[in-house]
Amino acid sequence: MKKYKRAFETLERPFAWLDLDALDANITTLSLQTKDKRVRIATKSVRSVEVLRYLEEHVPYMCGYMTYSAAETDYLAQQGLNHFLIGYPVYETESVRNLCKWIKKGKDITFMIDALAQAGWLHQIAKEQEVKVNVCIDLNLSIKTPIVYFGTRRSSITTIDDASLLIDQLQAMSSLEIVGVMGYEAQLAGVQNQPKNKAKGLMIQQLQQQTKEKVTKLRKQMVALVKQKVGDLQFVNGGGTGSLAFTANNKEVTEVTIGSGFYAPSIFDFHKSVKLESAAGFALRVTRKPTSDTIVCHGGGYIASGISEQREPTILSAGLTYYPTEGAGEVQTPLKVSTKEHYEIGDTVYFRHVKAGELCEHFKALHLVRSEKYKGAFNTYRGDGQCFL
Repeated sequence: MKKYKRAFETLERPFAWLDLDALDANITTLSLQTKDKRVRIATKSVRSVEVLRYLEEHVPYMCGYMTYSAAETDYLAQQGLNHFLIGYPVYETESVRNLCKWIKKGKDITFMIDALAQAGWLHQIAKEQEVKVNVCIDLNLSIKTPIVYFGTRRSSITTIDDASLLIDQLQAMSSLEIVGVMGYEAQLAGVQNQPKNKAKGLMIQQLQQQTKEKVTKLRKQMVALVKQKVGDLQFVNGGGTGSLAFTANNKEVTEVTIGSGFYAPSIFDFHKSVKLESAAGFALRVTRKPTSDTIVCHGGGYIASGISEQREPTILSAGLTYYPTEGAGEVQTPLKVSTKEHYEIGDTVYFRHVKAGELCEHFKALHLVRSEKYKGAFNTYRGDGQCFL
């Protein structure tokens, strides 16, 4: 990691970094895959207002944000941002009341719905606040077979009949207006399809190929149904970093969502369809050397959520591996040093998080580098004193 040594030489460890050259390269790579589709940025994978503003300036066809909580959406509205699709159902009264006030002031905010209970609750608050609220229907594009459930267990809308009933229920609520449809093909966008286990990778790739036709057909049918009952929609959202090329070819989709791909966390190292540059990570100080082939870093236990084969941070610095009996520790991380490398107390070891936005929950700032030169820092949500989930 020689290119970072000079730029970050005077910083206290640990710190998180953002490589602007790599970020720009990822923006270009991902934008080429989106074709003429509008782009919505997934804030959960960014978690920094300043980075969001940077992306808004540099991402072509950028149309808004997919947020992950009502409180976060309220905060971003306070920062002057606009055009929000809350990507998940929310059920927090005061935060939603605040969003209703923003809607009255002209902010574009859409809520996610997949069940009558969510809609009825939101309808009551909208009536109380005397405002009409936009909603988006979340379609479940997962594929269920006798052998495997391929996708995510989230939306309850899995059939045309499910969608038809919910639309009728929503249209009976005068304070709600259906403006969009989302269908997230998680089994294509976020599943590692080129893991170290080649047999597993081949099986996943075959499942993904089989599911593409089913996803395309189901989403097209559901969008046609919604348009038949409701009329024209403001948007049809789909995709994620790992499925951009596929989703952009679906004519009924008007916008795609991108998040993790900007930082390119290590979960995408094993994804066949996208090749990105490492744009974000963190650095730890070596503070112990108990043996000639062992060093100990201060910190490092930033374990990723989910069921990825690797949830520990990926080591970027050369010749280092985790000890299987210890792994990444809460306040210190022992690493085994190969015979070809040499580390001493005081040295720096660089890592990447497996997930994108989760990195920002551990650090107050992302320190910037461009062309091996230090370019200041962007605050994370944590640096702004915010924590939403």
